[in-house]
Amino acid sequence: MLKWIYAQSLATGVIPAVALGLGVLALAFLLIRRSRRWWLFCAITGVLSAAAATALGWAVIYAWYWWPEDLPATVIICVGFALWGLVLGLATALLGLQRLIRGNGGARLGQHDGGAPRGSTASTPRRLVAVAATLAIVFASAVEINAYFGEFPTVGSLVHGSPALATGIPHFLQKKDIVRYRTEPAAESWIPPKAMVTAGQFRSVAIPGKVSGFHARNGIVYLPPAYFTKNPPVLPVVVLVTGQPGSPGDWLQAGHLGQALDSFARAHKGLAPVVVIPDPNGAQEANTMCMNSALGKVDTYMSVDVPNWITSTLNVDTNHKHWAIAGFSYGGTCAMQMVTRHPFVYPTFAAISSELEPALTANRAVTVERAFHGNTAAFNAVVPMTLLSERSYPEIHGWLATGAQDARYTNYAVALERAGARAGMKLERTTFPGGHSWIMVTEAMPSALSYLGTQLGLQ
Repeated sequence: MLKWIYAQSLATGVIPAVALGLGVLALAFLLIRRSRRWWLFCAITGVLSAAAATALGWAVIYAWYWWPEDLPATVIICVGFALWGLVLGLATALLGLQRLIRGNGGARLGQHDGGAPRGSTASTPRRLVAVAATLAIVFASAVEINAYFGEFPTVGSLVHGSPALATGIPHFLQKKDIVRYRTEPAAESWIPPKAMVTAGQFRSVAIPGKVSGFHARNGIVYLPPAYFTKNPPVLPVVVLVTGQPGSPGDWLQAGHLGQALDSFARAHKGLAPVVVIPDPNGAQEANTMCMNSALGKVDTYMSVDVPNWITSTLNVDTNHKHWAIAGFSYGGTCAMQMVTRHPFVYPTFAAISSELEPALTANRAVTVERAFHGNTAAFNAVVPMTLLSERSYPEIHGWLATGAQDARYTNYAVALERAGARAGMKLERTTFPGGHSWIMVTEAMPSALSYLGTQLGLQ
């Protein structure tokens, strides 16, 4: 029974629909009164709640600089809905609960409730139900926000978070003393053994910043079924970057990466790329913009430290023509940065919902001040659009994807596609149902892996 509960979706299906229905019914319960003064109070607080949610959404972007783009309208509406429910619920329930604790019965709000709207009766049972109604509204708002972003896809992911992983790469799984530079595709010479594990394995790994000095959290490595065979093939590499705020584990929890990779491996005789998910931010809320700046030498970390660790630790192809970098949102932006700044390290990319350029805030001047001490020229010199206008990339292959309902990032993808094509890149662009969310990423990943698999010689 518990396993069934943990498997229930929080992003689609019954729970979001029921939560929304209960939230609407709860709001209706709090609204329904006979008093005109109560209706006036509801109207005023409704307008104020909407204004407060809008102001809060503006403040986190333009005053507190938490994120580099405006919050979606869905989030603002849900926050306003929750605030309105809280106000109405507290107006109905709070002072009534105090009386309940003292042992007093229900009373008319206008007579005893210290400033609450007069002319409406709220009995003690009604006030108790108001508490439950308030919780239902807040719960519905939280579920709908999560359903938009898809951060917690199931009940189990909310309760347990990212799955626990074994730590480190055992010695027998580390690099072998053989030639690991391949010129031909791995799929050409691969004959799978009769006995082979049916699923790959994720492991938590420390990837030190030996050259950059950057202090990263643990990353994650995926080793496909073919990696565990007695005579394993030398496999290509995909470096995968998550969004911000976030952590490498988001790919497993919200992105369903394990299912996508194992499905790819089953369809290709156990072959799949070795996937390395480093941490280019160092903390959940941090944003290094995946570049060398006052915030850290993260460009060096991603282009030197991470590749050095991969080739010195894992049994992978050292021919970088069989390497790719991919990511979502911040991670997609990082992929564009790496491929334009280090095309010989990462000659293939898949960017899902990439920005035009990295950003700390929606205010570009603040980004430049914090990361480059106000040196706009230094910042401009290393962003993808500048490099695409100045350099030629005829050897680069890339795949761009966005949500069909995500107009902002689709426009970014169109601009990147045009600039990349002018620079000689060979690009494909597509859209998937949804917005700027992990739900869309889950839909996109099988296609992304198919594209990367073709470019890296796995199919």
